[in-house]
Amino acid sequence: MSKSLPAIARQSDPLLTVLRAAGRAGVSTLLWGPPGAGKSSLFESLARSEGLPMETVIASLREPSDFAGLPVIRDHGVELAPPAWAQRLAEAEDGYLFLDELTTAPPAVQAALLRVVLDRAVGDLVLPRGIRVVAAANPPDQAADGWDLPAPQANRFLHLTYTPSLDGWLDGMTTGFGVPVSGRVLDYSPVTRAATRAQVASFIRTRPDLLHAFPRDDASAGRAWPSRRTWTMTADVLAMLDPDDTPATLLAASGLVGEGAAVEFIAWRQDNDLPDPADVLADPTTVAWADLEPSRAWAILTAVTAHATADRTKTGWAAAWKPLAVAATAGLQDVAAANARALLRSRPKDTYPPASAKAFLAVLADAGLITTGEQA
Repeated sequence: MSKSLPAIARQSDPLLTVLRAAGRAGVSTLLWGPPGAGKSSLFESLARSEGLPMETVIASLREPSDFAGLPVIRDHGVELAPPAWAQRLAEAEDGYLFLDELTTAPPAVQAALLRVVLDRAVGDLVLPRGIRVVAAANPPDQAADGWDLPAPQANRFLHLTYTPSLDGWLDGMTTGFGVPVSGRVLDYSPVTRAATRAQVASFIRTRPDLLHAFPRDDASAGRAWPSRRTWTMTADVLAMLDPDDTPATLLAASGLVGEGAAVEFIAWRQDNDLPDPADVLADPTTVAWADLEPSRAWAILTAVTAHATADRTKTGWAAAWKPLAVAATAGLQDVAAANARALLRSRPKDTYPPASAKAFLAVLADAGLITTGEQA
């Protein structure tokens, strides 16, 4: 941090927390705000505080080839050569790509940006995972020749609104502007990500109508809305956040699937405080399976399956069958069988279901996932 912040401003800033979590999760972030709010300065300060390079590309001043690559004839064929800024980021391996003035970029440029935003692909060059893609935009009615983002582009971003406080600006004018203090951001863990993905899957099972809800008007389609992509991104960003940091988790989810779906999901997650999957794997009888609603049982078994298979080991995969078998004997055969199908699709090579999977053999065989001779 380049400047020390006054004591009044040292509380955790959910927006900075989400920005950092999204960067670690590989999710692109779009900061909305009126002209002159300091969006560009915020990103510059953030990169500087982390000691990382940042390449600023003003989208409205670029041609499609600046993102899709310039065709160059080589001996072996035609390559789509990336521009210099992309090559510099690739060499740095860690840093920020800042796409500014996004709502003033013409449609052809927006189309060329699609792969950059989602896949970090610039021409034939794929930027390293350490490159964080961030963007800024003015609302269309406040931008020069601006328009709403096309739905495919909007659905690739985590949307955040930047509204700096009056006190923050006054303190900055007096003592110097700096980067607000962010909350806790976690390191990547395949087990944690598997758990958050299981939570999202369990929620969508109870609210399948929220899996893909395309907005009815262009303005809403140009912001956050629920899709298969944004629910996956939500799970991956939440895996980087402290689950007890409700302001940050709600802000992240709202920026990806929209406020309505996010509020419902976060409330569902808090109300359905599930047992630790590791404890269920260690002793499945600790759960009162016979007293559970099917939706809650499905959520527990989904979390257990995700936890057990996160490390892709044969031991974890085999251990996941026991809770399914215990749940099935408690009258939850359909719920357990649904998770058994998912579990079987993730089985490691040359691994066969253990004896505890006997109760599911008929179901799995009918689905064409196993032959009766494939039991250990």
